[in-house]
Amino acid sequence: MKTFDVQNSGTALITGASSGSGAVYADRLVRRGDDLILVARDANCLEMLAKRIGNATARRVSVSIADLTLTSDLTRIEELLRQDESISFLVNSPGVAVGGDIADADAHLQPFN
Repeated sequence: MKTFDVQNSGTALITGASSGSGAVYADRLVRRGDDLILVARDANCLEMLAKRIGNATARRVSVSIADLTLTSDLTRIEELLRQDESISFLVNSPGVAVGGDIADADAHLQPFN
C-alpha cells in the first residue's frame, strides 16, 4: 500500500462525491491531507463514503446532501463556497452531460442516469 505524507492542505469541496470520479477524488484528497466537504444527491451513498473515509483517516469529513439541478440546493452550495474560508479546493463532478457549445449551455442542467 502506498503511504502518503499527510499534512493539512486545506478543505476540498467535492460535488458528485457519492460515486464515480467524485468518490475517487475524495479518497485521494483526504489521503494527501485535505479535510473534505462531500456534496451529492444520494444521502445513503454519501453518508457511507464519509463514514468510511472518516474512520480510515484523521481528517474532518462533512457532508451536504444537495441536488445541484435544484436552484435552492445550488444556491446553498454556492453560498457555502463564498462563506467558508477553509475551502481551498473545488472538485466539481456533478454527473451532468451537455450537448453542444459550452457557451450556449444552460446553468441548470439535468443529470444523466
